[in-house]
Order: sequence, then C-alpha cells, then structure tokens
Amino acid sequence: MISFNYNGIKHTISSFNLFNISINISFNKKDEIQNKINIELPPLETKKEIRDYKTLLHGSNINVIEKMNNDLTVYLFIQKHKDSSAWNLVVPVILERVTGKITQFGQGYFALEGSGGGLGNTDFLLHFLKRHKHKGFAVSIRPMIVNNELLNGFEYVDSGVKLADLLDDPIELMSYQKGPFKWIYNQYAELIEKYDVQ
Repeated sequence: MISFNYNGIKHTISSFNLFNISINISFNKKDEIQNKINIELPPLETKKEIRDYKTLLHGSNINVIEKMNNDLTVYLFIQKHKDSSAWNLVVPVILERVTGKITQFGQGYFALEGSGGGLGNTDFLLHFLKRHKHKGFAVSIRPMIVNNELLNGFEYVDSGVKLADLLDDPIELMSYQKGPFKWIYNQYAELIEKYDVQ
C-alpha cells in the first residue's frame, strides 16, 4: 500500500508511507532560506563570580564589643525575604563612630524570631551593648530591612557592596510592621526594653 500526502503549493511531497514505513520530506521555502542565513548572536553576559568571602564574626564573638572604646552605631540588617532559613536572618554591623571601623557579623547567627540560638545571640548582643553604654559610651541601634541580594553581597570583598549601599535604600523596621515583620518588631521592642538601650 502506497499513500501520498500533498500539502498545497508550498510543499511537493511532504510524506509518504510504504509498507508501514513512514518518511517525511519537507520542501518548505522558509526552511531553506533560514538554513542559508547564519545569524551570529553576541556572547551571553556571564554573571561575575564572587568568591572572596570576608572573615566575619560569629555569634560566639559578641564579646569583641568589650574591646571597643568608641560611641557605637549598631545596624541590625534584616533580610527582606527568608532565603535559607525559617527566619528572616539578622546581620549586625557595628560602626565605631570616631574611627569609622566596621565590625561585621555573618548571616545565620542572629535572628529576631523563634526561641533558639539566633534569638539568643541577639539577646546576648544587646546585653553587651548595655554594658558598653554603662561604660559611658553612646549606643545607637538601627534595625533595618534590606534587600537580600545586597546583604548577601556584603559578605564578599569582591562583590563591591559597601555599608553605604545597604544604607542607601533600607526600610526602617518601625515603619514596616506587616507579615513576619510585626513579630520581628515586637521581639526587637521587647529586647530594647529589657536592656534599656536605644
């Protein structure tokens, strides 16, 4: 049995079936023209690999505050979205006002949610800030919600992300109390009252 299928004027014989073996042949003019045209696309931009990780402090390094002899501004940078944890992680960054020295803690050690180690480390941090304040130094704490990508980049030397970038467009925790941030704000307010630091 031989059967021929014709597809109008554009194609001559497009397919036929001989002894249950099907053969498709296309004579489409459009296909022939596209095969003759070689389009060269520009190379895709590759994302710069960021590899030079800073040596950041851990939750067990909070006592470095005891060695500081300056007024302090403490930024509590809070992830806008939960990335790799059940909580919106907090990254404390301490700025010594006179010298401009920055002390940075890593992600994953501090939180204002839950009841475990992250919240415990934040509690311990505020305890040390209270002690610093009792030594006669001014302590200012600024909880801010920031873009996760910037916060992640801030952990790498070669990302180009600086403290000024994090401070460029943050959301003050006090003015963003919706969803999980209402709970985060309540935990923060409770700790501030407990240690009488602001």
